[in-house]
Amino acid sequence: MTIMESTIEGTTGSGPVLNVLSLALRETIRLARHPVLWLTPIIAVPVLGLDGLTAGQSASFWYNVIFAIVAFLGPMVMLFAANMVASGERRVRAEEMLGATPMTDIQRTLAMCLGTALTLGSVGAVGAVALSMISDRASDIPADELLTAGELAQLPFILAGAGLLGVLAARWLRFSGGALITFVVFVLGALNLFPRFDTGAWWMWWSTSTSFERPPIAGDPWLHAAYLAGLCTCAMVAAVYRDRTQWTKLVAVGAPVLAATLAVGWLQLP
Repeated sequence: MTIMESTIEGTTGSGPVLNVLSLALRETIRLARHPVLWLTPIIAVPVLGLDGLTAGQSASFWYNVIFAIVAFLGPMVMLFAANMVASGERRVRAEEMLGATPMTDIQRTLAMCLGTALTLGSVGAVGAVALSMISDRASDIPADELLTAGELAQLPFILAGAGLLGVLAARWLRFSGGALITFVVFVLGALNLFPRFDTGAWWMWWSTSTSFERPPIAGDPWLHAAYLAGLCTCAMVAAVYRDRTQWTKLVAVGAPVLAATLAVGWLQLP
């Protein structure tokens, strides 16, 4: 089914809400089937070594492997996967045809964001459950490596945020290389910026279990999960109201969301 056919079929509901939810489900399927999304295990095997993955490693080994894939490797791959799905209409020059459908650009973008967040957030939730099950059944994992419930709760928002960042890049940086620029700024730039101050780990857009080899700074992991959820919402709002005619709504909706996110960010610190 083509993008055009999927969109038209997704607008046959009885109202705008059903239309958005129907199209969001289709966006979920599109992203889940995208080949770039499945690069994570392909990359993980040579990095970790096939021998290491099949040599009957300890529970501690698998615990750290799953965490590294979900919290670090996965988000990087999923940023590019979500960006490619979100920019598909532009790359196949279908935007003019989509403009003739009953759904508005805002509705399509909202559906895209919901589908991305649902898909990747679910992957993060599965990873969190897997880590929880391993820790419950194994006794050889060092206590300092175990994630708290609050840190596990961050994983769905880390993956969903990476995907929403990819959608945001597709909406605002509408040229080849936009996803790469986003990756450099938000990932490599953050790695150089946030470690420069003591509480930087708590303002990162990933897990607080990473301390940059510094003594850990006290904070609330549950509030950090809420902070990550706020960042996801900020990315969604910015993507939905990208059009210049919607910038008034972008400020009206985005400013309170950003303020609330920053407030939660401050509250997470002692």
